[in-house]
Amino acid sequence: MLSTSMSVRELQTEIAQWADELNPDRKPIGVIAKLLEEIAELLASDLANPMELADVAILLLDLFHLAQIDMAESVISKMAINRERSWIIKPDGRMQHVD
Repeated sequence: MLSTSMSVRELQTEIAQWADELNPDRKPIGVIAKLLEEIAELLASDLANPMELADVAILLLDLFHLAQIDMAESVISKMAINRERSWIIKPDGRMQHVD
């Protein structure tokens, strides 16, 4: 059962169980295609719609599941790398590491 106090791992498991029941034969490329659609909808909403942002998160968590990768562990590991990097802010506001 979903709860606002769930960990990322628990949320990933919950979403995976739901998606596995709904479409057990889905492939990562299909999830990526749907993710791109949802990102377009998110951009069209000017980030004003939390449900569109949630759709993106759900699909990302499912993609990690299909790749058999723990999202929480991966993000924690990647953030350790990011914290050691030097960053610049581009004129359009995007961050880019320089090393």
